[in-house]
Amino acid sequence: MSLNVLKEKTKDSLVILVHGTYAASPDDSGDAWWQVGSPCWNALQERMPKGTSLPEAGEVFHWSGENSERARRKASIKLLDYLLELESSGRSYHLIGHSHGGSVIWSALRLATHSRKSLNGLGCWTTVGTPFLHHSSRSPWHIVNLLGALIGLALLRPAYSTTYLLAKLLWDGAHGQAVEIIAKPAAEIGYMAVLRAPFIAIFEWAGGSVENTSAGIRLGSFDPSGDISMMEYFCGTREGILFVAVVLLCIYVFLHVSVMCIRPVIDSLRIRTDLALQKKAFRQFGSRWLGLWSKDDEAINGLRATLDLSLNFVKQIEPTERVYLTDNFSLLSRPYYWLLGPVFNRVLRPVLDSLVSGLVIRSAQGNDRPTSHVVAVLPTPVMSLDDLQPLPGELQAKILAEANRHASDIAPKLRQLLGCSSFTSGMETFSEQLSGNELVHTSYFDHGEVLDLMALHISLATAEHTRFSQSFNPLLVEWLTSFKSRVNIDRKSRLTIEQQLNFIPPSATSRRKAG
Repeated sequence: MSLNVLKEKTKDSLVILVHGTYAASPDDSGDAWWQVGSPCWNALQERMPKGTSLPEAGEVFHWSGENSERARRKASIKLLDYLLELESSGRSYHLIGHSHGGSVIWSALRLATHSRKSLNGLGCWTTVGTPFLHHSSRSPWHIVNLLGALIGLALLRPAYSTTYLLAKLLWDGAHGQAVEIIAKPAAEIGYMAVLRAPFIAIFEWAGGSVENTSAGIRLGSFDPSGDISMMEYFCGTREGILFVAVVLLCIYVFLHVSVMCIRPVIDSLRIRTDLALQKKAFRQFGSRWLGLWSKDDEAINGLRATLDLSLNFVKQIEPTERVYLTDNFSLLSRPYYWLLGPVFNRVLRPVLDSLVSGLVIRSAQGNDRPTSHVVAVLPTPVMSLDDLQPLPGELQAKILAEANRHASDIAPKLRQLLGCSSFTSGMETFSEQLSGNELVHTSYFDHGEVLDLMALHISLATAEHTRFSQSFNPLLVEWLTSFKSRVNIDRKSRLTIEQQLNFIPPSATSRRKAG
């Protein structure tokens, strides 16, 4: 490649491909849809308008692909840094994300909005089969949050006073001053006397000297008039080291419990802020978004099903029917069932079931955000876009039929799995034999019409849109026009899109304006 051609290529708009959950690989090249040289990569590159290119080796975006909000958040920070590098170099770009890769893109755009980065180089962004998780939490002013905040703030006081006491003793010791270590009387510190009592008990149990005096509680046997300094006592004697360790433990416990109590309040405020940030981000970037999904998408429908999922893990306590001879001995346990059974079955069992099922559901959702719960799973980044339509019906039917055809081959593979002597090795072989075409969610990129829509959307942000759109199926152009018209953008932008796609002739648009 000549130097001039290379320089010209580096000026091309870059199409960044972001894979979804469990699709990570350290290699830039491969067979996955987002890797250089894959069948999808080649087919998509052929459809790109002039001046636009897919990433080459060294430009591919990677993230862990773990099913967790934390992993997606880390990936979005990494993606935003990548976009800001492109911004600083003056290179424009487009984004395509599959599954939770779209969630990573949306999170990066929200971060850009929060940090007031305009991302002028962003041409468009497309999400494919993305299950957007919409979170909520209890109000910051909920009684539980208010009580937690009060307890947390109350624990900050003993944490501060204990830290001050230790710092003052160490300071005095370092400067040659020596005083007796005396804690204030209980009457002077109120509720903090109750909080410090366990730590004084630990100190005494471990061999430390504790003595009640008129001035307060004398801790340790350090004598200011003795032969050793205070620093030698703290650093060179068993009791001194024990005292410092117990004081540090006290500070740690108070701070840790305080943070645990206050954290839910902060998280509730953060989630409320995120809701406002979503709306602001969509006002800024929504007109450049295209969402492609099928109503048969297993990931979206499966995650949506977790919202109403009810699981029972804990059995009721009840007497067993006498079948075996040893069951007769269980008659001695009947009073136990009569007394504890109702309490466990009606009070403890529902609580335990709720905790366990909540953990299972949150794990399936990848929701490891503290205090939050998923209230909706939608194919749209904001909940107000409930009138948007999935892919054209004929295209959805084609994708589903192809997935069903491939899924028919699963039965023989399952039979082989059940016949394996080792279930673990059988599962590895079974997973290797799956192509991904058995699911709608993982087979979007095998259909040229889906790639056409991506290319058409990218063409809207280029100077090639008028000539480019004429070479595609008019039904796809019509569907894309309808989709973009329903996105929350102003009428002027809507008419511009119609003109760009060459779906409505400019003359018709002029007559409409005149009318």
